[in-house]
Amino acid sequence: MAIKIELGQTQEEKRLHEIIELLQKRSQKNAALERVIANLKKVEDGKREPEIKPLSLYVETWDTIRGSRADSAKYGLLLENAKKIYDDIFVLGENTPDFETRAVLYKDIIHEDGALLTGGYVGGSFDFDLFSSFADKNNYKVLIRSIKKYNDTDKILDAVSTYGLRVREYIIDDYGYLSNLLIMVRKLAGTNPDNYEAIIDEAVSKVERSNGVYDISPERLALVEKNVSTAEAIVASGKELFDGIELKSKTFEAMADELSDKAANIVRISEETLDAKAQNAKAEVELALKEYIAAQKKTIIMEKDILLKQVFSDAETELNKYKSLAKALTANTSAEIAMLGKDADAVVDRLGRTVHNDEKINEFLTKAKVDEAILEKIEKLSVLNNASIDRMVRQADNGPVPPMAPPMPGGEHGSEGPAPMGAPGFMPPPPHGPHMHRHDGPIAPVSPLLDRSIPFSERFKLVMAEKKRRMDQGELFHEMFDDVITAVMEDVNPYLIGPSGCGKTYMIMQVGQILGLTCDDIGYINEEYDILGYVTATGEYSESNFYRLYKYGGIAFCDELDNGNSKATVKLNSFLTNKIDSSYSFPGGERVQRHPNFRVIAAGNTDGSGADVNYSTREKIEESVQQRMIPIYIDYDNRVEQAILKDYPDWFEFVCAFRKATDKWGEVCGIPASGIVTTRDTQRIRTYLENGSFSIEKIIIYEFIQTKDPEYLAFLAEELDKRIDAKSATRNILTTFTKQVELVRSKGRKY
Repeated sequence: MAIKIELGQTQEEKRLHEIIELLQKRSQKNAALERVIANLKKVEDGKREPEIKPLSLYVETWDTIRGSRADSAKYGLLLENAKKIYDDIFVLGENTPDFETRAVLYKDIIHEDGALLTGGYVGGSFDFDLFSSFADKNNYKVLIRSIKKYNDTDKILDAVSTYGLRVREYIIDDYGYLSNLLIMVRKLAGTNPDNYEAIIDEAVSKVERSNGVYDISPERLALVEKNVSTAEAIVASGKELFDGIELKSKTFEAMADELSDKAANIVRISEETLDAKAQNAKAEVELALKEYIAAQKKTIIMEKDILLKQVFSDAETELNKYKSLAKALTANTSAEIAMLGKDADAVVDRLGRTVHNDEKINEFLTKAKVDEAILEKIEKLSVLNNASIDRMVRQADNGPVPPMAPPMPGGEHGSEGPAPMGAPGFMPPPPHGPHMHRHDGPIAPVSPLLDRSIPFSERFKLVMAEKKRRMDQGELFHEMFDDVITAVMEDVNPYLIGPSGCGKTYMIMQVGQILGLTCDDIGYINEEYDILGYVTATGEYSESNFYRLYKYGGIAFCDELDNGNSKATVKLNSFLTNKIDSSYSFPGGERVQRHPNFRVIAAGNTDGSGADVNYSTREKIEESVQQRMIPIYIDYDNRVEQAILKDYPDWFEFVCAFRKATDKWGEVCGIPASGIVTTRDTQRIRTYLENGSFSIEKIIIYEFIQTKDPEYLAFLAEELDKRIDAKSATRNILTTFTKQVELVRSKGRKY
C-alpha cells in the first residue's frame, strides 16, 4: 500500500516539491508535460510508487531530466531511459549488494551529456558482467568514457567485454586489468568490426602464453613431424645440388676468361663516354657561371637607385651650399654699390679684378663647375633602366645589340613610378579598383621582388623593410601576412581559407601594394569566359581582366572560389603551372606569353570540400585545382581588433569573450557556431562609438543579438558570465547583453 509523503518531511521530498513547482512555471506547456506533473504529484502525495527507488535517486533523476536541454515533450521518454539504466545497475533493486557504490555510478551516468537521450550509458546498453569484473567500480566508468569517444560504441563494448572476461583470471591487479582493456579499445576503434574476433583471439593467446598456458594440439604435432621429414629431404637434395655446383664451377672458369676480354673492351668504351661527359660538364659550368654573373648584375641594378639617389642628394646639398654663398656674395656687392654710390661699371670692374686675383674665390668657382658636371652625369645615370645597362654590357662584350625600349612609366626607374623599395621617398602605388586600365604600352620587365635569379633572402628583406615602414606609420598587418606574401613571391598559388570578415581581401590588397603589382578581383567563376574572355558576334575579341593580368603582369584575385561553378573553375589549371616559359592561346587567336609578374591568389570560406552549416551554398572545388594550390588558413586576428578598439578596451574584452563563448558552443554541439563577431563587425562598432550614432543597447541588439536562436543566446550569456570578471568595466556591457537575451527568451523566438 502506498504511503503518503508529507511536504517538508525530508530534504528529498522538499526537492521533489521544488521540481514540481519549476515545471509548473514553464512558459511553454504541453500535454506530455502535464502528464509528467500529474505523476510527480501522485508520488508526492503517496498515491504512486516512484519508478526508481529510493526517493533520493528518483529526485536526482528528475533533477537531471529537468536540467537537460531536451524538449519537455520528451521527459517521459527520458525517464524510461533512466529506468533502463537503473534496472541494469541495480539487478535486485534496493537490495542489490554494494548499493552505495552503484548509486554513485548511476548518478554519474545520468549526468553524462546525452546519456538519457540515447537511453543508456553507451548506445543504450550496460554490461553487468564487465561491470562486476572490476574490484574498483570507478575503473568501469573510466573504460566506458574511453569507449564513448569512438563510433560503433555498442560493438566495441561487446568485444571488450568478451576479451575482458576471457583474460580476467590471468590479470590480478585491477589497474593492470583496466590498462589492458584500454589498449584493446584503441585497437578495435581503428579496425573493421568484422576483424574483432581475430584481434581478440590473438590478444587472449598472448596473455595466456605470458602466463605459461600453451595450446599444442595433435594437428600441430603432426605438422612439426611433417616439417622434420621435409627438412631431411632438403638435406638429401642439397648434397646432389652441391655435386652439380662443382661441375658447373668448371664451366664458370671458362666463362670468366671470356668475360675478362669483354671487360677490357667495356673499360675502353667507358673512358670514351667519360671524356664526352667531361666536355658536357665543362659547358654546363660555363653556362652556370654566366647565369651567376647575370644574377649579380641584376642585384646591382636593384640597389643602384638607392645608391645613386643618396649620392645625388649629397651632391645637391653641397651645390645648394655653394649657391647660398654666391647669393650672399651678390647681396654684399649690391650693398657695397648702394653704400659707395659709385658708377656700376666701375664696381663691376673692381669685382672682376677681385675675383681674378683672389685664389680662394677662383678655387670655389672651379669646384662648383666640377660639381655641376658630376650632378649632370648622375642625373643621366639615374634614368637608365635595366635595358640600357644590358646594352652597355653587351657593347663592351662586342655582342649584338637590339634596339633599347624607352623607360616604362611607373617602372623600376621611370620618373613617374615609385622609387625602389627601401629608398628615400618610397611610396607604393595606390590599390586599383575592381577593373584594371587597359595596357597600351610595351610589356614591363620582371619586378626585382619576383626575379628568381636574385636570392629570395635579399628580396624578402626588402619586403619586410617596407612592411616595417608601414607599421611605423600605423598600418595594421594580419599575423598570416608574411606567409601569404612569401607564397606569392614563390609563385605557389595560395588559397586563403577563412570565415567572412577576417581580413582576407584587405591582406591581398596590401600584398599588391608592397610588391608594386596591380591586384584585380575577377570575382567567383561561373563560366570559362570569366577567365578567357570571348569573341563577339562581330568577330572582335572581348578581353577579360584575367587576360590582361596574364599578359602584362599583376595579381588575379579569385575571391569566393568555393562559390563558383566547379566545372568552369577547372579551367584555372591551364594557368597554375607556374612555368617561366608558359603561354596560352586565348579565344582572340593571340598566343600570350605568361608575364613573370603574373600571380594567382584565391580565397574562400570553406576548405574546398563543399558546403557546411554556415556556408550552405558552397561547392566542392575540383581536386585537380586544389592540388595546384597551397591552403593557408586565415582566422580572426585579435591583435588587429585590439588596435581597432584601442580606445575602447572594455568592448575589446567583450568581443574576445563573445568569440570564445561561440567556440565553446561549437565544442559542445559539434557544429560551427553562427553569428561570430568578425573584424568587419569590430570596425563598425568603433564607428558607432566614435560617432555616438548608436547607444550601447542598440549596438548589442544589431551586432550580437539579432537573427540568433533564444537558446543559443542563453548559452552565450552563461559562458560570458563565466569569462568576464565581476569587477571589470566590461560587466556593464554584459548586463545590457543579458537583459536583451532575457527579453528574446521571454518572446520565445528570434529578435
